[in-house]
Amino acid sequence: MHKFSERMGFKEHLPIIQTDGMSDALRNSLWNFLHTLYENTNNYWIPVAKLSARLFFKVPVDELPFHDSDNRKWLKARFYDLKWFEIYDYIEFIVNNHELIIKYTNPSYTELIEVFNIIFEEELSGFRFISGILAPISNPAETGEISSAIEATARDGLAGAHEHLRASLTLLGKKPVPDYRNSIKEAISAVESIAKQLTIADVQGLSGALDELSKNVDIHGALKAGFIKLYGYTSDEDGIRHAILEQPNVGFDEAKYMVVSCSAFVNYLIAKAQKAHLLK
Repeated sequence: MHKFSERMGFKEHLPIIQTDGMSDALRNSLWNFLHTLYENTNNYWIPVAKLSARLFFKVPVDELPFHDSDNRKWLKARFYDLKWFEIYDYIEFIVNNHELIIKYTNPSYTELIEVFNIIFEEELSGFRFISGILAPISNPAETGEISSAIEATARDGLAGAHEHLRASLTLLGKKPVPDYRNSIKEAISAVESIAKQLTIADVQGLSGALDELSKNVDIHGALKAGFIKLYGYTSDEDGIRHAILEQPNVGFDEAKYMVVSCSAFVNYLIAKAQKAHLLK
């Protein structure tokens, strides 16, 4: 909800999504949550500073201050010296190491991610945690599709597709310079991997795998044909995979579309395979 001054027109509201920088408000909100997380009587500033010094900042731990409040000041100074994309690196570090810092699961990994995503949304960050990875996708439907695909491939033992999707998401959100070309390659490889894993025959390429899979799975013909054409976009001689003479003209919009589309098709294939009893 906009503030009173914005609703009344006294102050202009500028909803600019931040994907290549970080406002003071976002940085401050992230620090304030970290302060709430570790500021209590259990002296958590000491372990979080030590772990951060050892594993994130890679500086000598024996040079850290002795007192808890001084460790907070040390960490705050380091935090505010980080570049905008390094702030996101540090937030990922905190999420992945929080339970090691405090030695118990309150708040849990999932709860931490939920809080950070709320902060990102409120402060107009263009990034969200999706299956533990920070990615430049903020649309709830798109994040849900990708998250569902990553979780489903892990659940159903589709390790190849799972790793390709995670790699695609990581490359899409790579900071400070995303790798869109390889993000697309990983996304389409996820579909190729699941299609091949669900077939017994030794086939070449996605087209052959889908043709073989459709013998046992009810795949809509138009969807199959459409995706094979989309696959051609990434595999023909002028496409993403085989670009030799010049860098392909691929940006965020194309890469995000492919990640979301491939995730949706992975979910579709899993649902069809379950009905055909091809998954254990």
